[in-house]
Amino acid sequence: MKAAVITRYGSPEAIKIRDAPKPVPAAGEALIRVHATTVNRTDCGELRPRILGRLLYGLLRPRRTIFGLDFAGVIEAVGDEVTSLKPGDRVFGMCPSRKNGAQAEYVCIPEKGPIAIMPANTRFGEAVVCEGAFYANSGLRKFHVGPGHKILVYGASGAIGSAALQLAKALGAEVTAVVATRHLELVKSLGADRAIDYTAEDLSCVGEKFDFVFEAVGKTSFFRYRKLLKPKGTFMATDIGPWGQYLPLMIWSAIAQNHRVVLPLPPRGSGRAFVEFLRARIEAGQFRAVIDRSYSLDAIADAYRYVGTGQKVGIVVINVAGVSIRVLD
Repeated sequence: MKAAVITRYGSPEAIKIRDAPKPVPAAGEALIRVHATTVNRTDCGELRPRILGRLLYGLLRPRRTIFGLDFAGVIEAVGDEVTSLKPGDRVFGMCPSRKNGAQAEYVCIPEKGPIAIMPANTRFGEAVVCEGAFYANSGLRKFHVGPGHKILVYGASGAIGSAALQLAKALGAEVTAVVATRHLELVKSLGADRAIDYTAEDLSCVGEKFDFVFEAVGKTSFFRYRKLLKPKGTFMATDIGPWGQYLPLMIWSAIAQNHRVVLPLPPRGSGRAFVEFLRARIEAGQFRAVIDRSYSLDAIADAYRYVGTGQKVGIVVINVAGVSIRVLD
């Protein structure tokens, strides 16, 4: 099979399109012909990890040689003991992080892992939305975000931010989205109750307090938002922030048990239930993909370069099987 193979850390030039062994499904696994996958912030971080990242991904070189978390495709074969999936099923979900991923023509996924039948009337490129929504949902669920809550989402045009906006609205919360000028209409179309242009409006003058501030891009300071939080409000981050600046605040919040600054990671083993949950939200019209652009597998290095600029909107799709993908206007 053709795959984007990475054997060393570095720039996107380290990514090579090569022939790789086609995986064979073990007992309890399904072999999927990948139609679409993504390149995201996590992939870029895995390609050029910092010190903490190397402890996770491999000290001197990547432990796995094919990246890509999200997948959508068609089951080609199943291993022994697989009962809920069959060849021909259109499926989507997430690859296990410790095994080779979906930036290839084929991938094997455990039947009991984060995999589900694709939502009705959904294209493959519109189904590779799990990773951002998975991280967004973990914080919303941990703090039982729902009716009566006010949440501000900074970076609501990105993969995690646009997912947090839509899922928070589906849960009944009132959402204020903070984005650049060019994304104001997008977040309004996703259901934001209020859209703020951070390039033109001073956030300290917003004039209201929030139960939650969701920082979806890891680029700003907690102290910029502290005055926007209610006395028992929570600042939710998606990583440890620029130069790790959120980390000491998270440690202090954990010691004080005040939930002031948190990085709510998804519970271990929760992927399968989440993919089924997201499938239901898509079919109910409460969640849709925001697609910035798409690339062929042969041009995946260009996708990494673009995602590395930090300017992407929603997801960047890798069109593995030549299927048609609608992109953001």
